Amino acid sequence: MTDPYLCSLSQCIIDDIKLPDGTFRKDVLSGGGVYATYGMRLWFSPPESLRIAYSFHAGYDFPINILEKLLSLNISLTQIWHSNLPSIRGLATFTSADQRIFVYQTPPIGTVPADLPSSYLNSKIFHFICSPSWASQHITEILKLRDKQLPPPIFVWEPVPNSTIKENLQSCVEAMKMVNVLSPNHEEAAALLGLISGEDEEVDRFLSEEMLMYMADKFLSYQIGPQGNGCVIIRASYKGCLVATKEKKEIIPAYWTISRDGIKNPHVIDVTGAGNAFCGGFMAGLLRSNNDVFEAALYGSVSASFTVEQLGAPRLEFDQNGNEIWNSGESPYERLHKLKQRVKEKIKERLKVKLKERIQGKLKNKDANHHQNGIETGEMDKDNNIGKDSSDIISDGRDLIDENFRDRMSPAD
Repeated sequence: MTDPYLCSLSQCIIDDIKLPDGTFRKDVLSGGGVYATYGMRLWFSPPESLRIAYSFHAGYDFPINILEKLLSLNISLTQIWHSNLPSIRGLATFTSADQRIFVYQTPPIGTVPADLPSSYLNSKIFHFICSPSWASQHITEILKLRDKQLPPPIFVWEPVPNSTIKENLQSCVEAMKMVNVLSPNHEEAAALLGLISGEDEEVDRFLSEEMLMYMADKFLSYQIGPQGNGCVIIRASYKGCLVATKEKKEIIPAYWTISRDGIKNPHVIDVTGAGNAFCGGFMAGLLRSNNDVFEAALYGSVSASFTVEQLGAPRLEFDQNGNEIWNSGESPYERLHKLKQRVKEKIKERLKVKLKERIQGKLKNKDANHHQNGIETGEMDKDNNIGKDSSDIISDGRDLIDENFRDRMSPAD
């Protein structure tokens, strides 16, 4: 087997969860690295799943059932054992169905590039959740330790939430020069750009398309990536995400959105780790789509959809023939197909609106020109212009289709 393709350097945490009704769940597999790894794993069945690499720290009290769950993923997995330290543990207290307070119960231990086997260091895409300074250090160390004959890898960076304050913007800007993909959520993006004035400010306003576009433009005004050709992905809860490059911006919908009447979708149980799983799915999507960041985000949305359906990581089971079943439901590729169809329908609706606006504008200008020249349009004039008007409409339609579909969908679609 050759070197892995995908690798996350983020934590594996054992959570105790206190729910709003007072019930308690103990020893739940969690952590940003775990969710990102599951987000990748959804798209790679054995033996291809060995292309996914993950190293995690485990203390003397690491639960055997959780170790077995990680081993069942059949990925390239390395445990860093600490016989004199406890495992990384957290307490997640839910104050409501979608609000939680998280605290570490034991000291966290971060994974660094020196912890990785040499084959992991040769991965094509890396993921980490950390502060700007740690992001820069991780990248410098990976480039130093990996095989120099390999092309540079892609770095996907989630700024750790407690570092996303406006005072850290400049250090974030420096780190952005080294990463290829920057991915905060809408609240973290707003805080980093200094748009949130107080802790209790209503943050849902940053979910609007206008605000997402504004924040993306702000980030793109700085250099993202060594060549300045990176992208920013602002994850936006039930709205999905905004993927933005210097050339193009596009809203990619979430697979599970809010219900039509505005109430919470019954499929959404716990959003913990959804953003991490999105990044893992996005990384898998980059490989599947030949580095198309917009199509890769569709993979990310599907990975997030499996993560929100229960407390903890998605469930992997097998049918009597040994086929994988995730969360006892449809396959990731079935959901990907459905999501692509939704995106196509959305593009078609947008085309209809644009075409109608363009036709109305041309007719309005034509009427204005007729009046200006003192021409009264009669039936003969209309007959003579039918062919020309129809030709203009068809031409406009073709132009709009070309504008909206070129490079958007893969040939397989």
